Amino acid sequence: MSPEYAVIGKSVPRIDSPVKATGEAKYFSDMTMPGLLIASLVRSPHPHARIVNIDSRAAERLPGVKAVITGKDTLGVKIGPLRSSRDRQVICLDKVRFIGDCVAAVAAVDADIAEEAAELVKVDYELLPAVFDPEEALKQDAPKLHDHARDNISMRRYWNLGDVDKGFKEADYVREDNFTTAPNMHGYLETDGCIAQCDIDGKYTLWVTTQVPFYLRRDLAMVLDIPYTRVRVIKVHVGGGFGGKTELFDFHLAAAVLARRTGHPVKYTQTKREEFLAGLRRIPTRIWLKTGVKKDGTIMAQESKILTDGGAYTSVGPVTIYNHGLAHMLPYRVPNFRHQALRVYTNNPVSGPKRGHGQIQVRFAIESQLDMIAEKLGIDATDIRLKNALRPGDVTLSKLRIGTSGLQDAILTCRQLSGWVQKRGQRRGVRGVGMGCGGFACGPRTAALSDSSAIIKINEDGGAVVLSGASDIGQGINTLLAQITAEVLGLTVGDVTVVAADTDTTPYDPGTYGSRVTFYAGNACKRAAEQVRGILAGVAAQKLEVKPEDLEFRNRWVFARKAPDRRVSFAELVRTAQVSDSKGVIFGSATYYPDGVEWPDPQNSYVGNISGAYSFSAQVAEVEVDAETGHYKLARMTLGDDCGYPLNPMSAEGQVEGSVSNGQGELMYEDIVTKAGEVRNPGYTDYKMPRVQDTPQMHTVHIETNDPNGPYGAKEVGEGFIVSTTGAISCALHDATGVWVKDLPITAEKLFWAMKQAKEKK
Repeated sequence: MSPEYAVIGKSVPRIDSPVKATGEAKYFSDMTMPGLLIASLVRSPHPHARIVNIDSRAAERLPGVKAVITGKDTLGVKIGPLRSSRDRQVICLDKVRFIGDCVAAVAAVDADIAEEAAELVKVDYELLPAVFDPEEALKQDAPKLHDHARDNISMRRYWNLGDVDKGFKEADYVREDNFTTAPNMHGYLETDGCIAQCDIDGKYTLWVTTQVPFYLRRDLAMVLDIPYTRVRVIKVHVGGGFGGKTELFDFHLAAAVLARRTGHPVKYTQTKREEFLAGLRRIPTRIWLKTGVKKDGTIMAQESKILTDGGAYTSVGPVTIYNHGLAHMLPYRVPNFRHQALRVYTNNPVSGPKRGHGQIQVRFAIESQLDMIAEKLGIDATDIRLKNALRPGDVTLSKLRIGTSGLQDAILTCRQLSGWVQKRGQRRGVRGVGMGCGGFACGPRTAALSDSSAIIKINEDGGAVVLSGASDIGQGINTLLAQITAEVLGLTVGDVTVVAADTDTTPYDPGTYGSRVTFYAGNACKRAAEQVRGILAGVAAQKLEVKPEDLEFRNRWVFARKAPDRRVSFAELVRTAQVSDSKGVIFGSATYYPDGVEWPDPQNSYVGNISGAYSFSAQVAEVEVDAETGHYKLARMTLGDDCGYPLNPMSAEGQVEGSVSNGQGELMYEDIVTKAGEVRNPGYTDYKMPRVQDTPQMHTVHIETNDPNGPYGAKEVGEGFIVSTTGAISCALHDATGVWVKDLPITAEKLFWAMKQAKEKK
């Protein structure tokens, strides 16, 4: 039975909806200020070359140009999101490693002049041999991209848990398959960019569309070699991120250095073409997967070998490559596991984080192969998942501790609501259903400071102001923080103001990534609000002559729970507290980090409990296929969501549907076409994504497990779904056609040829 709350658990419209709907919301591209200059970047046209000379004199002479900088105007510090991946000079000094690497930047009075000036910067290159395939890059005679990686391996991980050989020996059926996935883009409508300003005292302020303002401050301070206090990052409204706005990029540094050089604020707006060339992309993978099971479908052992094309630099490679292995630990029981993953340098664009990064590729392979195994053994595809599903209290091989799990309930719910029994196996060449399952950590432990914090101050009239470093990038965390505060203090959402993501005025938060925000920032906010309530409860108890624990805060009143007529309004209580000798200004502050969470041990196959809780998902996809052409439609999705407890059901449902849409694009359409390091479809005209009319009917059911570690029982809901969508659609296509396509995206053309070949073999 769901708990009864006044605000939590209600479908509250997002507090930023009015300004966004009316156009009042200011994104960075809307912003201007006196003396604003426009920046343009000079990018390499070559995938691999040595920089011999840069001549900027013609650009500097162009009227309206205020400054030109190169890598020599920076300290040449190598950066990366993690200490072990700092291999990139954001403005290159000596060598370029992919088409789009930044070598110079200009600032001018308008965009046209800046673009013309960038074209006038003459760069002399000595071309170097390039490599674009990860298998070729591993060969001994392959061109070497970085001195520290003579074998072109940027990162490797090995897992060897349990007795894998014994597990396969005891299995009744063993299967091996190969899968591949393509690189793809994040697909946010707003391109990236920033405005940078440097004042007379040498303090930098950046207005940025970012997911990680505090990490951005850290990295910018590092490359400028200045204290954190000399950098202020202000996150403005963000038009989508999905992992693509989680790093310090070349234009951040370029705008900052140009602002310092000119004494003017400098604005840079990335073009969509630049985003495809120089932005981060989903890492393409090649997966060999081997699974052994008993006759009843019980998984006995699993082994995988994964080769990935990381592009020219490592980015968040240490996390992505860990996630390849983590994907095997969730959502099923795997008693024996062996795994090798290699991230390889090539002269392709850089691969970085994207929603579900590192896990979605592997889950596609596992879910597809699990259906192959079930079919071979004559087991229903839902039953094999039920048998192996992680349950509450389980501890995985990699030491993930499963506190709550609604996976079995989600599987059963989706099976019933989708009409699985009536539809499965009735392919007749046109329709099919398939199931996919997934699990996800509610914010991983990282090697950096991972705590979230919050401050809540109470205004004189009883209104509350939440100061949080959390980054709302459209997922609605600001609304959830307002709901949590209102619930604890007995206020309405309208009584709460949220000020977020300004590194000078709000407390620390790592940012939006890894589905951590509600779990971490929500808990910090709840604790800060409870601190405020405790202060006010002491004053109210004295005023109403009751014990503090007997008080109820609700509907802007504070009253005795057993005698509701003994009450005081929240506003009056605040005024009483503020003028008392012992209280004064009322505020609360808190930080949150879950207990029993650790960074995976690199000396022990990277085992360790990385999160305070884990979410689970099951979904059934229904497809309609044209057997003559291979064209198909995703008609319906039935979605079982174990998000603990939905703090805002409407918002949670939106996150679920958004993840499914992302996963639909991954499986059906999205592929960055790259030839010799050059992106051939750098824009939405040729890069295909799902449109509104492609969106299936969706039926979402929240499976409530009320995790004790989550704020009001909540767990993540942002990424857990995307990791299971591709597998569900893949299995549905097989149910409809009888063929398997193991290469993403599964286009109509690929499906057509697979059906044709299957027909010819009969």
